[in-house]
Amino acid sequence: MSVAPRVPIESPERASLRSFHLAIASILFAFSFLRVYIWWHFPPQNKQQKLPQEAFNQLHVLQFTLYCSFIAQGLTGVVTAWSDGLIQFQSSSESVNHALWVFSGYLHSVFAFLYIAIILFIVLIGIYHMIRYRVWRFNIFT
Repeated sequence: MSVAPRVPIESPERASLRSFHLAIASILFAFSFLRVYIWWHFPPQNKQQKLPQEAFNQLHVLQFTLYCSFIAQGLTGVVTAWSDGLIQFQSSSESVNHALWVFSGYLHSVFAFLYIAIILFIVLIGIYHMIRYRVWRFNIFT
C-alpha cells in the first residue's frame, strides 16, 4: 500500500493489464449486484445463540455497505472508462471528457480506499465479537 505499482504508458503490457482490470472489475461488479440482491431478498439469519442480534446486525450492515461500495466503485469505473474513451456505448460518438475523467477517477479511488477501510472494520469488529461473546466460528462473517 505504501508504493503503488505503475506501468509506463509506453509499455506493451499496459493494454493487456487494462483489459484484465476491466474484465475482473466487470465480474466483481456483476457479482456485487447479485450479492446485494440475495442479501436483500434472503437476509442472513443469526444461527449463533451466544451472539446477540445487535452484534450480528452490525457485522451484516457493514458487509452490505461493502457490497454497495463495490457497486459504487463499478459505476465510477464505467464513467471513468467512458470519459477516457476506453469504452463507447454508441459507435461514432465522442465521449472523451477530461474533467469528467478526473472527477470520476478520483471517486473511483475514493471507493477503493473506502472498501479497504470497511474490510478492516469488518475483520476487527468480527474478531472483537468473537472474543467478547466467545463465538469461535467464522460463519459470523457470512
